[in-house]
Formats: sequence, structure tokens, C-alpha cells
Amino acid sequence: MSALPRVGFVGAGVMGLPMARRLLAAGHRLLVHARTPAKVAALTEAGAELVETPAQLAADSDVIIGCLLDEKAVQEVYLGQDGIIAAVHAGHLLVEHGTFAPRVARGLAEQAADRGAGFVDAPVTGGPQRAHSGKLTCMAGGRTEHFEAARPLLAAYCREIIHVGPVGAGLELKLVNQLLVSVHVAAAAEAAALMDRLGLPVELAKRVLMSGWAASAMLDYCLPAALTPSAAPTGATIGGLSAVQDAVDEVSSALDLPLRVFPAARQIFTRLTDAGAGGRDIAQLARAYDREHSAHVPHAPHTSHAPHAPAHAPAHAPSSTVEAN
Repeated sequence: MSALPRVGFVGAGVMGLPMARRLLAAGHRLLVHARTPAKVAALTEAGAELVETPAQLAADSDVIIGCLLDEKAVQEVYLGQDGIIAAVHAGHLLVEHGTFAPRVARGLAEQAADRGAGFVDAPVTGGPQRAHSGKLTCMAGGRTEHFEAARPLLAAYCREIIHVGPVGAGLELKLVNQLLVSVHVAAAAEAAALMDRLGLPVELAKRVLMSGWAASAMLDYCLPAALTPSAAPTGATIGGLSAVQDAVDEVSSALDLPLRVFPAARQIFTRLTDAGAGGRDIAQLARAYDREHSAHVPHAPHTSHAPHAPAHAPAHAPSSTVEAN
């Protein structure tokens, strides 16, 4: 592989687009695939080459990098008709940044290895802003030689690049990350709702809370945004994080590990997504406690397995499954 390998990129969405931009800026020849070419117009205008299928992307590249939305997209792009796996050969390296079940990554790695190629699961955290600035954190799973081959490319948009273990380990750690994000967002939303009812000054309260043990990145993000209703889709949506929570549940169930706090937080995400608020920013989870909209959103059935939480939310919001990082 040359010092500047030909890079194929698929999944140039909210997170992937700035990653791909930084690869171009680093001088790589970049090939891109998108079912809707308009979505990568900014990349092709900047010098990237558009190819028609994932298979062609793989055939014409040395390294294929994906930042796909979810497990369904991963299965389709890698294993579907004209998919990546069927076109890889010895020496190819596949790096996938999407968040999905670790078992899927292990299956893809096995199929890639059968064709002499390497696979690295490399989920990232930090959100779109840090993707633009090249300051993401990457947690990677894969063989050491494959990880080291990927590292120079990852450095274009990651400040920290950590080899967690074998294939699937990066995704396992990302799911732990998403468990914590889910719980922290739910806690911040509940705190925001309580502050709202008490009439506390938001900026002053935030300054106090962020100065002590209550501080968290999600509290910093959600206050005062949680108290400013917005229907605009963002890079971190309620529906996007809700979708990833399925994988957290799958892993914990497989380990026969009964989680206690996570299911209560997840219930709020699920109810708001079902109510049509999946496209709202995660800060808007506080709207679960908004009495103004109580007549428009039905309560989910109460069960004895998880604490009941109010499920009041705006009934109309754009749908989205963009991942919260």
C-alpha cells in the first residue's frame, strides 16, 4: 500500500461528510459512493470521484472507509447486490465507523478475511463539530496490523485513536458509550424539566451544576437547549440514539446482565420516537415532561419492569435516525 492510498468512502452523512472532506484536504485520492449523488456534491466539487456501486468503490480503492447509518445500511452496502465484500481482494482494508451490533462486525471480518482483506470496526465519538475540526475519538477493534494500517487515515479526522482489542471490541466500547450518553441525556432532560417548573435561572444554574460533581458533557450540551423547543433535525437526534439503544440491549441480554438504569432512560427515548419526535435534538428529551402537549401524545402502557415516565411531547417532528455520538 502506498503512503497515500486510494480511499473509497461511503456514508457521507452528518458525520461522514466532514471526515471525507478532511481526507481530501490531506491529499488522498477519494472515491465516493452515494445512492443520492446530490448528497456528495460538495465532495465531488472538491475533487472526489463518484462511483456507481459499493462494489466499484471497493474494486478501485486500496482502503474502503464507511460511516454508515445503522445495521441495515451496513448489511446492504457490504453484503447486498454489488456490495463491498464481493469485490475486495488480498491487501484490501475495510474500516467501518458506523455503530451496530458487534456480531455483525465479526461476520464481516470473517468474510473479508476469506478474500484476503482486513476489517476494522472503528466507531467514533465527539459529534459533527469535532468531526469538522478533526478532533474525534476513535475506538477500534481489529487485528493489530490492520489497525496500524488504518491509523494514518484515521488521523485526518481523529485526535485520539485507541485500539481496544479484536474485531467487535471497538463497537462494544461504543455501545457502553451510548449507554452512558442515553442515561446522561435522560438525566439532563429531567433536571431541565425540574428547573423549568421551579423557575430557576438557567444560565446561573448551569454555571453552578457544571462546577461540581453533577457536571457532564450532556448536561453542558442540554442546558439551556433543553428549554428551547426546536423541531430542526440535528446530528444528535432522539430517534438516532433510540435506534442504537437496540444494540446495547442485545449485548446486555446476550451476557445475561440485567441493566437497571438504562431501560428507564431508553423508555423515554422510545416513547418520544413513537410519538413522532424522533427527529428532534436529544436536548428536547426534556419535552417528555412538557404539560403543554399532554393532550397530543398517548402514554405507553406501564409495566412493572421499568419506572414510569411521562411521555408528553410534540406530536409532529421530522423523522430521523441520525446517530448521537
